[in-house]
Amino acid sequence: MLRGKPLALLLAGMLLAACSGGHASPARPSPGTAAPAAAPNRPPDGFYTVPDPLPAGRPGALIRALPIAGSSQVPGSRAWAILYHSRSFDGHDVAVSGTVLAPPGPGPAGGRPVLAWGHGATGLADQCAPSHHGVIGIFGPAGSRWLGELLQRGLVVAATDYQGLGTPGLARFSIGLAAGHAVLDAARAARQLTDAGASGRVVLVGHSEGGHAVLWAAELAPSYAPQLQLVGVAAIAPAADLPELVRLAGNRPASVTSGAMLLVVAWSDAYRAPLDVLLPAGRTAAARVRSSCLEELAAGPAVAAVRPTDLLKVTPWPTLLARNTPGHAATRVPMLITQGTADERVAPASNRSMAARLCRAGDRVQLRTYANADHLGIIDAAGDDLLAWLSDRLTGRLARSTCQP
Repeated sequence: MLRGKPLALLLAGMLLAACSGGHASPARPSPGTAAPAAAPNRPPDGFYTVPDPLPAGRPGALIRALPIAGSSQVPGSRAWAILYHSRSFDGHDVAVSGTVLAPPGPGPAGGRPVLAWGHGATGLADQCAPSHHGVIGIFGPAGSRWLGELLQRGLVVAATDYQGLGTPGLARFSIGLAAGHAVLDAARAARQLTDAGASGRVVLVGHSEGGHAVLWAAELAPSYAPQLQLVGVAAIAPAADLPELVRLAGNRPASVTSGAMLLVVAWSDAYRAPLDVLLPAGRTAAARVRSSCLEELAAGPAVAAVRPTDLLKVTPWPTLLARNTPGHAATRVPMLITQGTADERVAPASNRSMAARLCRAGDRVQLRTYANADHLGIIDAAGDDLLAWLSDRLTGRLARSTCQP
């Protein structure tokens, strides 16, 4: 059982991962090619080049896959950088990148279950894509033991970068349809890697921005990816109830690294909404936000970029917040939401309201709170419970619910 600081630190490594990449020409192996002994630690920059025009492909269809080094925690594990077809929020065929990691050896009859991972915010620029760092990028340098635990339990990990990170085009930060599609299509793409042995049984897990993404993926799965058999969805401190998060953030100006700032810049690009809602310094910083990772932005000067509650007052932001909050339809699969009471980035009250919204929609939700856990600490605090919950879902045990009758 994985315990202690490695879990607590996995997202920290994710958020602070260096924004860099290689420069060699990409290889073009077949989807079933096993990783060679000298597989690179990460894909070269050229791997992310997308054919122009992009040939038509079904959602989840592989465009290319490149073997990369597996987890050092589990000798013989295999990994691939992947480029696959997905669908944007407006229904267009888009290329999305990601990483797949599989246990060593052949899979069992019926295949291995897949954990589709939604990562936390890293920034809006291509170089912020987790797959740029290979397997380490999935959970960050401190999360290698977490990956090892999942591999030892026989899971395949499929980790999307989300639309517009790594690949050409603008990042679609916290846009529900784009994020949900990217998560589900990563799981579908993993099934095409013969040596991964991935099955259609899927658990969805995400933290922060990724929690929002997996809640959307669960809601979309019955119609968008009916061939996947979802058995559970776990959202760790999800930044999901967007109107409530904005309301709770208040009128105090937020910085360029805030979720509100990333959301305004990304949604302005996606929905062609004006940047007038930003404060003057925020409008000046918009181009820098588009081209930088969070680590770089955090190292720069602190500026008052946006008053979050203005997003509840200025058209079209209230409508967009409501549109991109999950909970429009029941998913009918067990859900777990974990939340720390000392979270400084996702207000605990927002996930009480998120859980209530999902319950009203007809979902089976268990909300677990952890005293004094902050936004990163929740992963440590909830880690053992999360692993046990995943095991229960994969073995078919009955899920608890905190929804009121």
